Amino acid sequence: MQKILYIIIFLMFAFVQGIEADSWDADNYKPYNTEVVLEKTNLPIIFIDTRDEEKNTTAIHKDYRVAVRMKIINNAEGLNYADTVTHKGQTVDYEGWVAIKYRGFSSFFDSDKKPYGFNTLETADVDGKKEKVKLLGMPEDNSWVLLAPYHDRSMIRDVMMFQLARPYFEYIPKAKFCEMIIDGTYYGVYILCEKPGKGKNRLNLTEPGDSGDELTGDYLVEVDRDDEPHFFLKYQMFDKDIAVQYSFPEYDDMMPDHPAQVAYIKQRFDDMEDALNSDEFASTDGYRKYIDVGSFIDYQLSSEFALNPDAYRLSTNIYKRRDSVDPRFKTTLWDFNMSFGNNIAEDLLHNEWMYKKGKVLAAQMNKAPVPFWWDRLTEDEAYLNSMKERWTEYRLSNYSNGQITALIDSLVNVLNVEGACDRNYQAWPIWDKEIPLAPTTAKSYAEEIANLRQWIEDRLAWI
Repeated sequence: MQKILYIIIFLMFAFVQGIEADSWDADNYKPYNTEVVLEKTNLPIIFIDTRDEEKNTTAIHKDYRVAVRMKIINNAEGLNYADTVTHKGQTVDYEGWVAIKYRGFSSFFDSDKKPYGFNTLETADVDGKKEKVKLLGMPEDNSWVLLAPYHDRSMIRDVMMFQLARPYFEYIPKAKFCEMIIDGTYYGVYILCEKPGKGKNRLNLTEPGDSGDELTGDYLVEVDRDDEPHFFLKYQMFDKDIAVQYSFPEYDDMMPDHPAQVAYIKQRFDDMEDALNSDEFASTDGYRKYIDVGSFIDYQLSSEFALNPDAYRLSTNIYKRRDSVDPRFKTTLWDFNMSFGNNIAEDLLHNEWMYKKGKVLAAQMNKAPVPFWWDRLTEDEAYLNSMKERWTEYRLSNYSNGQITALIDSLVNVLNVEGACDRNYQAWPIWDKEIPLAPTTAKSYAEEIANLRQWIEDRLAWI
């Protein structure tokens, strides 16, 4: 019943917004230019074949998965070739069935180049058993994402942020650039990526139980929109509810058989918010019982460095292990394609704090609000001092100007050395195209990277 209710709500929302609930295209959203030919590349090549024996195309959908075949070529040394008949003996990194669908919200509806989520399968049965596999050297799992850099014309923002932040978090997604061909058509540069999840090589979460210590963990939730099964935080902002989606366990896995789990995770957030809202919030009996301070500081510093407009209020992953392991909430990172000055709608400047700006945006533009926690935490002098010390540590290591410059150089080189960047923009010629929320100042890839470098330099100086 609960699932049906959410589907009805989504359909109503889609109707109001003028968006098909189950968005799809019979031709699978081909690029603007379908004549681009990929011969060889330094990047792995992902082939997706949706066609049946009669060569009829299977349409990929937004709201449910379809089974298609996937093959990944990744030669350990040298180049990868799209013509696998002429170039025999190439290294096949993966070949098999996957259950695929479109994913994302603004990255789907505001982008003509669509992102995907997929599960690797043991057979062609889309509802069959999933198969854990290693992809492109990333540890085995069965849940994967293909990010589609479109709004981010640099194509490196997500990968750059993940690499910069990785040393400081318990878990940060791994990601690999690749080029993709669907049903013989070149689709451009994509990012094959992990997503925060339960797997032993991701967050390594254990199924919670129904009582005692087992009831207290493990859980993964996401502060986000209210378009998926969720609960609302106890404290509103600007008279707006703040939704927290169930990621692990999923709502349908908890209800109706495990109502105690649903009640527990909601109550745990209520207790944390009560502690933060109290006059004694900074005492030893306050918020520190509920959050891993170092993890929250790392999340806040990463979000503020990137001036991420989605930070705190969207795509904010928070997880909790059993009390016997660690009773505190922790965080990880996701979704930086609109960061680093890549969002014009909200008038974001490099000399302001996102956790404060986000509150103003919610009031002014009817946006999803930032929970009050982040502003409240900075009222604690000890928290603020720890954050300053951590930032100094960042700047002396991964976040030094030299390290950031070297990383940008490396990522740009990977995309350009064998022409992947040029091919992508032949397939998707968007330099003069208006893209929702994206700046239009750069007229070439070189200009885009120059703008990104300058923005980061200005941001670092201001912080």
